[in-house]
Amino acid sequence: MDKNDLEKLLERYRRGECSEEEYLLIESLHLHTYSNEPTTIDAAVKKRIWRRMQERLPTHNVGVMAPWLAVAASLVLMVAIALLYRSGGDPLPAGQLADIPAGGNRATLTLAGGQTVQLDSSQQGVMMLADRLLYTDNTVVDGLDESMATDEDAYNEIITPRGGIYQVILTDGTKVWLNADSRLRFPQRFAKTRREVTLVGEAYFEVTKNPDHPFVVKTAGQEIAVLGTSFNVAAYADEVGEQTTLLEGEIVVSTAQHTQRLSPGHQAVIQEQEIAIAKVDTSPFVAWKSGEIAFNEETLEHIMRSISRWYNVDIRFEGADKQLRFGGAVSRYANVSEVLRRLELTGQVHFKIEERGIVVIP
Repeated sequence: MDKNDLEKLLERYRRGECSEEEYLLIESLHLHTYSNEPTTIDAAVKKRIWRRMQERLPTHNVGVMAPWLAVAASLVLMVAIALLYRSGGDPLPAGQLADIPAGGNRATLTLAGGQTVQLDSSQQGVMMLADRLLYTDNTVVDGLDESMATDEDAYNEIITPRGGIYQVILTDGTKVWLNADSRLRFPQRFAKTRREVTLVGEAYFEVTKNPDHPFVVKTAGQEIAVLGTSFNVAAYADEVGEQTTLLEGEIVVSTAQHTQRLSPGHQAVIQEQEIAIAKVDTSPFVAWKSGEIAFNEETLEHIMRSISRWYNVDIRFEGADKQLRFGGAVSRYANVSEVLRRLELTGQVHFKIEERGIVVIP
């Protein structure tokens, strides 16, 4: 296998046309195109790389690997060794040795009376009933030492940390999925005129229909009024604007200066009280709810902020262009190196992992 064959293999990988053996070979040590070559070869390093490769390849294929795949494996080994030696004691590149796991089900619930409950990370969500709390599998929430408030002025708050996600079912049956680093404030019992909640961060709503009692979501920059629908709201304080994406039904988005009505498949972007409406592919904006990280030509700066929230890491740019745009999808439950590797395959950006931080370099 010569250089041209290797380049063709990588191109098939980018197009998703690799065989299982080819895919596992590349994914085991993700190829980079650094020009630095090792000055020495440490036997321990060599052994560690081969062990990682053998762990990733199916055992039934090891003994019958095609000759050209064996040659490719040797090339991968040489590239990997170069990577290990290219920067001396610098932080490790994405996917090597150091890694950071994905977030998971984490949230705290603060009741109207002030009691805070750390919700079970083995559960996916919590149900707010009139007189008690249950997880979505109908088991009782432990640790409560006060009765549930029932008046309209009694507000609860559920908070997901960086690296957390959780679902809450409100007393009217409305389902809310909170993304990482978000909080939802809601009454224990909704008012008779309208159902109102306040959001900071990102959440996906499936609102129970009730024409007599509109459902209202308030954020720092907008107010969203619905009767019954499915939509996503991204209202993080560190983003330039807020986004409301409608999947089903109809909503009215308002700021202090403007009001716009959205139909399914459209998105409202709110910035400095202005509302811009556009037709969009909604799937990337709600992929997080289905366990994916998906980007539709998003800037590198925005992508890294999302990674920072979900993996609970700090991000530092060192010369990389923050305005580069990327598209694609990867499992949200993969280690961070898997996400970074997909971005690195473009050849436009590279990463180094430092404990709870990621350095972004050209």
